[in-house]
Amino acid sequence: MEPVGTAGFGIRTLAYLVDAILLSFVGGAFPYLVITTASSPPASAGQQATASSGGSVLVSLIYFVIFWSWIGGGRTLGMRLFRLRVVRDQNWTPLSVPAALVRWLGLWLSFALCFVGVIWVAFDSRHQGWHDKIARTLVVHA
Repeated sequence: MEPVGTAGFGIRTLAYLVDAILLSFVGGAFPYLVITTASSPPASAGQQATASSGGSVLVSLIYFVIFWSWIGGGRTLGMRLFRLRVVRDQNWTPLSVPAALVRWLGLWLSFALCFVGVIWVAFDSRHQGWHDKIARTLVVHA
């Protein structure tokens, strides 16, 4: 199916919220899914929080990079629900794994700076956030 235009802030936010909910279940469970030994001493609350956030970041990295790249068809589960796809901005082709990784790093930067890079989607003529501009991508209706 050919893309028909860029996706705006609202629909992209809804798709991301679906992904965030899914990732909260998987990422939150990640530390409990990794192999531990019975002889390991119990972890402190601080160690558990670090392991949980580290696991969540790893799950996020794997999830987005795979689904945004050609491997996942350029569509996360949330994007599939709303019929969206991420593509290269010049020729609307699928992303390579390195391009998806750059986009993911750009998304973290966009979040880290008070979400300004993500909110940028609402005001940009091509509906690109900073992560899209950095990775040269578009989110389109498909």
